[in-house]
Amino acid sequence: MIKEIPLSEFQQRITRIQQKLAENDFDAYLVHSNEADQASVRYLSDHWPIFETAGVIIPREGEPVLLIGPEAEPFAQQRSKIKKIRKMLAYRESAEPDYPDIEVSTFRDIFDEISGGRGVKRLALGDYAILPLPVFDGIKEALGKEGTLIRAEWIISQMRAVKSENEIALMKQAHRISEQALKDTLQEMKLGMTEKEVMGILVGALYRHGAECEAFPNYAFAGEKTRNAIGRATYDTIEKGQLIQLCVGARFGGYASSVGRPVIFGAMPEEMKKHVLFGLEVHRKTYEWIKPGVVAGDVARTYYEYFESHGYAPHFLYGPCHGAGIIEVEKPWMESTSDYLLEENMAFMADTFLTFPDYGFRWEDGFRVTRDGCEVFSDARSEIIEL
Repeated sequence: MIKEIPLSEFQQRITRIQQKLAENDFDAYLVHSNEADQASVRYLSDHWPIFETAGVIIPREGEPVLLIGPEAEPFAQQRSKIKKIRKMLAYRESAEPDYPDIEVSTFRDIFDEISGGRGVKRLALGDYAILPLPVFDGIKEALGKEGTLIRAEWIISQMRAVKSENEIALMKQAHRISEQALKDTLQEMKLGMTEKEVMGILVGALYRHGAECEAFPNYAFAGEKTRNAIGRATYDTIEKGQLIQLCVGARFGGYASSVGRPVIFGAMPEEMKKHVLFGLEVHRKTYEWIKPGVVAGDVARTYYEYFESHGYAPHFLYGPCHGAGIIEVEKPWMESTSDYLLEENMAFMADTFLTFPDYGFRWEDGFRVTRDGCEVFSDARSEIIEL
């Protein structure tokens, strides 16, 4: 069983980006990551920043450089598949210590190093949405008046959208771990426990079954809080007759999973059961609409029409799918505005979320596009779950 992306694949990723730089007359490409969204830096180096942030800069020719904060050097050396590492104040933690005794580089230093002293004139930039101002200001100062900064998230997002066989294998294993953790949680959770206690069971099970960590802040909450598309467990106790939302997501080898299931103690009321079963029905229908060559927006429109034709139009928030990989939610989304074609080995989460006045629920599983349809990564307990 593969446990991580091999070095050769990291090197291939760098080479592919350098080809894009040459094709578009870019001098270099800079991506950014933080502790919450580690995707781009981890995709290129396997380094995952903690407290600090990090970047990777790739010149059109030559070696890439991992850019880190002043404290991370030993940690980065242990993790990084990129061997050239430079410390910078721009990537320090948000408390902004001065670090007077640590030698650091500036962006001007980095630009001169990767260009042989010529500097960088056309810098392609990824991860604009999470780029902190100290990094942005440092880049602009180093580029000067003659330099140009070009938003180019598309370079890495298009690469990440289509997975390699190694990436698919890691996502599948992450889902196997999530299924095992779901099973343990369903067996061990009890009425009267707090949502936090259920989370303790869930997270313990993830690690027990081999997860690297959680893929996202996993869900275990009940009652009206299940109407939240995004939420966290509280100290409220689990009561009989409340709908409970579990979203169990392991990270394995850097790759994310999610298995989302509605659960209840006792018999599910008939009206609630009807809605939950409709959610499962449209969740499964989504897989039937997935094929390579299909316009993603057509899948979304078919999904919306299915809700409307069955009288459920007011009850969905979004859908039907979002990209998944290193991050549990990543580009591309599958929405009515999506004009791209589905390709083999694109990976998504089928994310079917419905809300009603007193509760909501989510069915969620990962899948990949295959040559003639899709391969679902999980179907564990795809049923009415009454404890």
